[in-house]
Amino acid sequence: MLGGLPAFAQEQVSTSAPTQASSQIYEPAYFTRFAPKTAADMVNNIAGFEISGSDDERGFGQAKQNVLINGRRVSGKSNDAATALSRIAADTVLRIEIIDGATLNIPGLSGQVANVVAKVDALSGNWYIQPEFRENLQPSWYNGSVSANGKSGGWSWSAALTGREFHNGHDGPGVIINGAGVVTDVRREGFNGAGEEPELNATVTYETTAGSIVNVNLALTTFNFVGREDSFRDDIALPPRNRFVSIGEDETGGEVGADWEFDLGPGRLKVIGLHRQEEGDELVTVETYDDATGFILGGDRVLAHSEEGESIARGEYNFGAFGGDMQWAAEGAFNFGDLHTQLAQRQANGGYPLATLDEGTARVEERRGETNLSYSRKLSDAWSLQSSLGVEYSELSVNFPVLPPGVTQQQAPREFVRQKGFLALVWKIDDKLDISFKGERRVGQLDFGDFLSAVDLQQGASQSGNVELVPEQSWIASAEINKKLGAWGALKLILDSRLIEDVVDQIPIGVSGTGVGNLEEATAWSVTGSGTINFDPIGLKGLQFAFNWRYGDSEVDDPLTGIPREISGSTKLNGNMSLRWDVPETPWTLVAGIEEYQSYARYRLDQIARDWTAPSTNFFSIENKDVYGMKVRLQVVNLNDTSENFKREVYFNGRRTNPLNFTEERHRTFGPIVRLNVSGTF
Repeated sequence: MLGGLPAFAQEQVSTSAPTQASSQIYEPAYFTRFAPKTAADMVNNIAGFEISGSDDERGFGQAKQNVLINGRRVSGKSNDAATALSRIAADTVLRIEIIDGATLNIPGLSGQVANVVAKVDALSGNWYIQPEFRENLQPSWYNGSVSANGKSGGWSWSAALTGREFHNGHDGPGVIINGAGVVTDVRREGFNGAGEEPELNATVTYETTAGSIVNVNLALTTFNFVGREDSFRDDIALPPRNRFVSIGEDETGGEVGADWEFDLGPGRLKVIGLHRQEEGDELVTVETYDDATGFILGGDRVLAHSEEGESIARGEYNFGAFGGDMQWAAEGAFNFGDLHTQLAQRQANGGYPLATLDEGTARVEERRGETNLSYSRKLSDAWSLQSSLGVEYSELSVNFPVLPPGVTQQQAPREFVRQKGFLALVWKIDDKLDISFKGERRVGQLDFGDFLSAVDLQQGASQSGNVELVPEQSWIASAEINKKLGAWGALKLILDSRLIEDVVDQIPIGVSGTGVGNLEEATAWSVTGSGTINFDPIGLKGLQFAFNWRYGDSEVDDPLTGIPREISGSTKLNGNMSLRWDVPETPWTLVAGIEEYQSYARYRLDQIARDWTAPSTNFFSIENKDVYGMKVRLQVVNLNDTSENFKREVYFNGRRTNPLNFTEERHRTFGPIVRLNVSGTF
């Protein structure tokens, strides 16, 4: 099984010897038409396969990302699959194997998994730069990355320095309509923002001749953002006004982790340790001015400071038993969040004396432990099984430095014990068709910020904290169907159905307050179709159609009205499709496509709000794959000037059961975006 391969297994295999007989092999020649510079470029061009994103859950848990490198999970958390693959030069990749995750001794993986087999013998690297240009905004010059990797004896390393600069903005009309349908305020609004997010990440690996492996990971990042929103308002009951919103964010974070894998007794033990910490400030100021005189009519400010940290220790022991592979794993984690919120109103002298929001200032701590036993085996030539059974214990505490009004004492720590696990089966019908089935019991995690009160000055809304929150639990049934079409490409269909208990949503708090709480249960389902169709078999050489489309729906009883509705803010539709033409016998490539995203309404107790874009965002690019050894791509996005739309209905006295107070609508366009990407290797 892949999970038992030693590190740098590429030194013991060749491109003609696949790790698993049932895997689908992609050798370097398959990717020639794409002129890849990195392993990420190669994986992203495998027909019917898409890299799954990492999640933001606390702890490690079982494998979630559907990419392996030399038969092993990607080490670390910030060092996700896409990041790790981008540091591997394409010319070091021997092959890529597509395997069903349920056939591996890596608990948690199901559906298609890509195993990238690479061999690094000497220093190599890759780089790209991608300046971006937008209408009426400053150019973003400092987008790019440089990465390198190397090997000497038992030591290997990889590192990347990435710079991200962005400028964004949109503007357009807005309107306020009262409950009687009369327009009471006509607005012209716009937003401009700019930010930077440099990041450094690195991995060092040491492998002994006995097969022991040590990985050390480091990640450092900072994020800085400044933005302003201007709203010119003409209210029928008031003189014309201008509202100005200033937003500033400043965050720093780092992660260091290590793991050690070695033979022990009849099996193999892997021990993992990690510490991650982040600190940041967010400052929002809202001021309103008289349009004619420029006299300030009032202002408000909120400053939120947060410190978050996570420490994890995990052990995994893999061994053979009962005709298959077993893994026993245990994990302990400590997480904390220090949140401090301050509010102020503008004084006559222009000052903002900040005062602590007691119910928005606290330290939240979570101590969590889990253990599980996993088993996988091949049942027959057609069937494989993977299963896991575990239990999670967590202790949550919220400590206020100053007790909020109405609270007489600190709440005692709360304890939870939750069962979790899964059963996965893969049915390989033939070499071109396989179906995987999975049933899972999953335990969710809470957002520490939901325990405390918060203020949204931009929307004029507030949220009460709730220290009684409990995490969601879900029963999940899913199926994945993979159909290979030979020279035509590949198709994939994923079906997902969920029963969610203790749903986290907005609930009534007090007479007119609202906050995050738990609802009894909800159901949700989604269907995702993706694939790649090649038109070479009918003589259209180099023409390829690719798509990935997901539709979802859900149902939960509204806590205020009792009427069934969708889960607040859940995704309705998202996807993309593109047509690519690698012009035969030339280095040129043309691509055109669209992207679409829609979500269901967000429900608060006093309002219903929804964001959407229309029409679908389009993109076009032209690429030359050999400009003095470099790849050069010019891309244009949003030539159809997509509109970002927002609508909310606000009701009297903080409850949607009361009459409609007003409706706010706005429609803002963000103009075309031009990107020039130049990439190469060294």
